[in-house]
Amino acid sequence: IAVDAFKAGYEVSEAEEFEDDDGKPIFCFDIISEVELKAEIIDAQQKEILPLLEKHKGIYDGWGTYFEDPNADDDEYGDDGEFFDDEDEEEPRVH
Repeated sequence: IAVDAFKAGYEVSEAEEFEDDDGKPIFCFDIISEVELKAEIIDAQQKEILPLLEKHKGIYDGWGTYFEDPNADDDEYGDDGEFFDDEDEEEPRVH
C-alpha cells in the first residue's frame, strides 16, 4: 500500500511494524498530501487511496489534518520537523 501510495504522488511517513495478539505483523504508516481543506479534493483522494487498500487487503483507520496557520512567521514543527521537542517537556509536578 505504501509503495503504491508513494507512486501515486503521496508522501508516506511514520512507518512502523507491530505484532497483533496472534503474532502476525501489522504495518502502519501515514499517507500524506498537502491540499486545501475542501471536501471535493478529499473525496477525490479517497477514491484514489481506498482501492489501494482493497487491493492489498489493508485496513483504513482514519483521516485527519495538520493545521498550519497561514499567518504564522515560522513553521510550528521547527527545523527538525518534530512537533514535540524533548527539551520542551516539563518536569513532573509533585503536589
